[in-house]
This record gives sequence, structure tokens and C-alpha cells, in this order.
Amino acid sequence: MKLKKYKTILLDGDGVLWKSDDPIPGINPFFDLLAKNGVQWALLTNNNTRTAQNYIDKLGKFGIPAGKNSVFTSSTVTADYLLNKYGPDANLHVVGMDGLTTTLKEAGFKFTSGEQRPENGVDAVVAGMDREINLLKITIAMRLIIGGADFIATNTDGSFPTPEGINPGTGMVIGALHYASGIEPYVVGKPQPAIFTTALNALGSLPEETLMVGDRLETDILGGNKIGIQTAAVLTGVTSREEISRLDIKPDFIFEDISALCEALKKVY
Repeated sequence: MKLKKYKTILLDGDGVLWKSDDPIPGINPFFDLLAKNGVQWALLTNNNTRTAQNYIDKLGKFGIPAGKNSVFTSSTVTADYLLNKYGPDANLHVVGMDGLTTTLKEAGFKFTSGEQRPENGVDAVVAGMDREINLLKITIAMRLIIGGADFIATNTDGSFPTPEGINPGTGMVIGALHYASGIEPYVVGKPQPAIFTTALNALGSLPEETLMVGDRLETDILGGNKIGIQTAAVLTGVTSREEISRLDIKPDFIFEDISALCEALKKVY
């Protein structure tokens, strides 16, 4: 299989374009190549601790202009899912940080969160990353789930890369609620189709016209594979070449980093 001229390239953030607040070398020439050849792109991130605007601002600091149709987070897609399923008047309880709560507020939802106890029953418990998770938060959310509230998770990533090493991710919170309640969540983010199809619909692109670039096999690569998008794994995040060789989830292409992908695409465009 060979790279081709893609209409759209979808990109993960952490481990692909940056680690924490440090850009990975080569991202600017990569985006310059896309702009020069009229290739659409979008950031698809499971990170729910930041808003879409936070990512637009972050990309801007790296010298990469981005708009609303350039960023899709597990929080924004979760808000869309909740609106479609329950409507804006849904009663929600949220376990999460500012990226999730702000996104839900901007979508028009009112909700309790964290250590707040709902006065009445809720339609759904919505959970994302919480770096201040504690026993009380887990207890409140667990009891609501056991009591019949739907359990909605933004994503289940177990870890994410930083310049200092690998840190625990949203799966830490979702796993606690899952095992405490005995109820499996409905997961919105990668590798589920919603975030991919939302981005493709917004950009007017088809799966066969698209490349997904990510560092995580079980989210970026599996999600792209599921809906017929060609996938490229980069080795600057959580996945090594050795892991790719021994696991069942296979990308169509493997590159050391975004610079290597850029050089390969130059031969196509």
C-alpha cells in the first residue's frame, strides 16, 4: 500500500503534534505542505481536559492557524451525542475538568458535578478526566449509575505522553466508575466512530479520501481502520515499533515522526 493524494488528513495531538506544551519538531513544515496542496485537516483528540478553543489557541502559538472545523474533542462530540439523545434539558451529573464542563455549559446543559449531590435523579452520568478524583466523587457517581442513570464516558485512554514520561489518562477515572458500579459505559471518543464521522461530515470528506495520523493503536489506528480510513502511526507517542509488530491492530503506514510523514507526502503531492 502506498500513500496517495488525500483530500483530508485527520490528526491526533498528544504524541503526534506535541508533548504537553512542547511542539514536536517538524509540525510547521508539515502544515505548510498541507496548505500548499489544499489538503484539509482536523485535530481529533480524546483529551477532554481542554476546550476546542484551548486547542485553537495552542495551535496558534505554534504558528498553525485553526478554526472551529479544525478541532474535534471527545468533549465536543460528547456534547453533540447528549443533545441528540436527551435534548438540552437533560439532567446530568458530571465527573470531569474544565474542558468537559465548559463544553457542556456552552452546549446549554445545566448539571451537577464532582462532589455536588443532585437533588433529583439524573438521566446520565458523564465522565472524563479528573486529576482531583476522590472517593466522594466516585461514590456519588457510582450510586447514580447503579440507580439507573446512563453512564457516558468521553473516552477510555489509559495514558498519554508528556516530556517527563507517560501519565495516567481518562481511563483511570472511567475504570474506577466501571468497576465500582459494575456497569460498562457508552464511550464516545476514539476508537468509536462518532468523532471520525463528525469531522468527516464537517469537512465534506469521505473515508477513502482521508488519512488518520496517530500514535495510539487502540484509539487512533483502530478507529480509522473501523470506518475505512487509511491510517499512519508515528512513533513519538505511546506506541513503539515493537508493539505494532506483536499486536493485532495494524496501521497502513509507520513513520518515526511527523517529519518523516511530511517527507513521504512530498513525493506524492
